[in-house]
Amino acid sequence: MLSAQLLYFLGVVFLLAGTSAPRQTWLPWPLALGLAFLGVVLHGFVSWRAFVAARGRSAYYRAEKRAFLSAFVLFVFFLYGLDLKFYLKPLMFADTVEGLADLAGLAIFFMLLVVSWLTGRVRHQELFYEPMGRLAFVWQQLRMNLPLVLPWVVLVAGLDLLRLLLPAQVFALVPTPWNELLVFVFFVVVLLFFLPPLIRKLWSCRPIPPGPLRAGIEDFCRKERFRAGLYYWPYLGGHALTAAILGILPGLRYLLFTPALTIALTKDELISVTAHEIGHVRHHHLLWYLALFFAFSLCLLVIAPLVSLSILASSFFPLALRGLALPPETVADLLSAVPVLVLVLLYFRFVFGFFFRNFERQADLYVFTAMGNADALISSFHTIFRASGRVREKRNWHHFSLSERVAFLARCQKNPALIQAHQRKLRLALLAYALIVALCTGLALQPDRETLAARAEIQYIEAVLLSDATRKPQDAAPLLMLGDFYLSKNLEDKALHNYEQALMLAPGNATLLNNLAWLLLTAETNGMRDAARALVLAKQAAILAQEAFILDTLATAYWAHGQIAVALELEERAKKLDPDNKSFYQEQMDRFRQQYWQEKP
Repeated sequence: MLSAQLLYFLGVVFLLAGTSAPRQTWLPWPLALGLAFLGVVLHGFVSWRAFVAARGRSAYYRAEKRAFLSAFVLFVFFLYGLDLKFYLKPLMFADTVEGLADLAGLAIFFMLLVVSWLTGRVRHQELFYEPMGRLAFVWQQLRMNLPLVLPWVVLVAGLDLLRLLLPAQVFALVPTPWNELLVFVFFVVVLLFFLPPLIRKLWSCRPIPPGPLRAGIEDFCRKERFRAGLYYWPYLGGHALTAAILGILPGLRYLLFTPALTIALTKDELISVTAHEIGHVRHHHLLWYLALFFAFSLCLLVIAPLVSLSILASSFFPLALRGLALPPETVADLLSAVPVLVLVLLYFRFVFGFFFRNFERQADLYVFTAMGNADALISSFHTIFRASGRVREKRNWHHFSLSERVAFLARCQKNPALIQAHQRKLRLALLAYALIVALCTGLALQPDRETLAARAEIQYIEAVLLSDATRKPQDAAPLLMLGDFYLSKNLEDKALHNYEQALMLAPGNATLLNNLAWLLLTAETNGMRDAARALVLAKQAAILAQEAFILDTLATAYWAHGQIAVALELEERAKKLDPDNKSFYQEQMDRFRQQYWQEKP
């Protein structure tokens, strides 16, 4: 069950990290609050129906998955449909930190899960015989799920803390995003030390007391020259039939057994399960998981911006912006984040899942090294079959089914060459993975990103301003900004069109009159220059506002009409109004004089 929950948490974390806060919401806050409340009610009803229909423990686990899915869908609606990041913006403290807002978003997802857990509490008590109050039950579920996101929580909080404590120059020593990757590596190393004991505490694991059970496991571990703490693991109330190993470093490594497993298995069967867990350590599986994750993260660090730029530069983005009644930032985040999120989930579901399943199989095979044969491990799987009331178990994304594992162990027992064949298969798969990641990273670095980024910037800003102009048809400000933007990109035809449209709405806007006059004076497009009209517009602007940049435009208009003395006088006035830029106005005066003497017969 925890593996399915991990994918949902992964999706939530990724969407929070990849979504920015929009400038404004598309719904008034009372309506957004009402829709959020209705969404929570509907989510609670869906979860309740799922748990009510659960007639056994397996059905309860399936109901939990449906409740998680319902919470995830509602969270996505909050994030993009109701502009959740906009309401979390105050937690960014003027963009000085980002992690606090993301942590608040994660807390909201946990609140949705609390609604699910409360609807399933009664059914849980009936099926697992654990009478618990509401607060105790919610706390138990939180403790079980929190370790799945604890590394990200520590990373985000730590990164924000470093941003606040360290000077910006320190981060500037390494270019973005590599500085964040280095910080990420640093925190992962730190987590290797602190996370295992913290998770052990959260999961309420308690030491296996002295006795035959502990003595038998310790004797086997000494024989294998293996050191780890031995603990009971109350996973699913201790009723689950499973074991796990936690931690890489010997002094911070723990072998966890659920009480139900220690009761159901014989001594030899329990030793074979211990051999399986030791096999994970002998084959360095946790380190391989970290390597696989780091390699994919590095690849994603290169691919994700390329995907985002390609979408923003495509013709699909303006269509989506017109079709979705959402803020432009939200649409951009949605279109950029969702494809990458799908890639991440597919990666974990199929690529990471492939290695996970085959590492588990490799750990199974260690029983031949530790015990000489797989009889006890096969027997333990059969015991789990019977104890769990299942004849067969379906394969999932991270484990082969128990029946598949039994069949493979039996084949290896008859033909030991299959053991080495599996080791070779994994080595080749890891090599192929490294080559594919390197190839994808290299290919993603090939496109001309500067050109693509420029196209994406033009299209994004254009789409945002067009969206504003469409939503505010009687407001000249978006048209003025759109005209200014086009002028800055030398798209003079479009700039002129938007200035003219804005002028019909706001004929007394001094900045608009000035900018249109400047365009008519400096345009490179054939037939667009109109010095006579520019002078009229510049005069109107100067009457409305005595600003230095407006006087400069008026001076240029007079100069275009050959009235150099008037132009020089206006530039002198501009210098006094704007002394910080007097060098610019002096250059204008020198240009006017030079042009005058060159043209004088």
